[in-house]
Amino acid sequence: MPEPRKIANGGVIQNAMGQQVVVTEPKQERLKDLVQMPQIRDMFKNALAENADSFIASVIDLYNNDRTLQACAPNEVLMEAFKAATLKLPINKQLGFAYIVPFKDKTGKSIPTFQIGYRGLIQLCIRTGVYKHIHAGPVYSGEFVSENRLTGEIDVFAGPRCQSVAELICH
Repeated sequence: MPEPRKIANGGVIQNAMGQQVVVTEPKQERLKDLVQMPQIRDMFKNALAENADSFIASVIDLYNNDRTLQACAPNEVLMEAFKAATLKLPINKQLGFAYIVPFKDKTGKSIPTFQIGYRGLIQLCIRTGVYKHIHAGPVYSGEFVSENRLTGEIDVFAGPRCQSVAELICH
C-alpha cells in the first residue's frame, strides 16, 4: 500500500485510494502558538521582565516532555505557569520549587494544578526577610525532637539511629 501524502489544505492527508483523513495538530504545537501571542508574552514580561523568555521556554519544555500534562488544555497549563511566574518560582521538576501537576476531575478530564514545592516555600520565606533561621530536613527513627517553648528553637538529639525516616521537620 502506498504511503499517504500531505495535501496543502490544512492537515488533510490523502492516500492512494483517495481517502482523506483529517490530522489534528498536536497540543504541543498549540501551546507554542499560544505563547507567541502578544497578550500572553506581555503578561509574562510584566511578571518576569527580562526572564520571561527563558521561563516560557521552560514551560514549553516541561509540556513537551510530560505526556500527562499534554492531556491538559494548553491555555490552562499557561494559566498555572503564570501563577509560578507571579511568585518568580521556576517550573522545573529537577529544582523542586514549583510544579504543574495534572489531576483528573470527576468527568475524567485532566486539569493542571500549580503546586509549590518545599524548596519554593523556603524561597518565599527567605524573600520576606522575617525569618532568622530556615531549615527543612528528615528526622530519623530513634532521634528525639524537642522544642524550646520560649525561643521556638527546635533541637534534634541523636539516639540509636536507623535508616527509616520517621517524619520531616521544617522550622
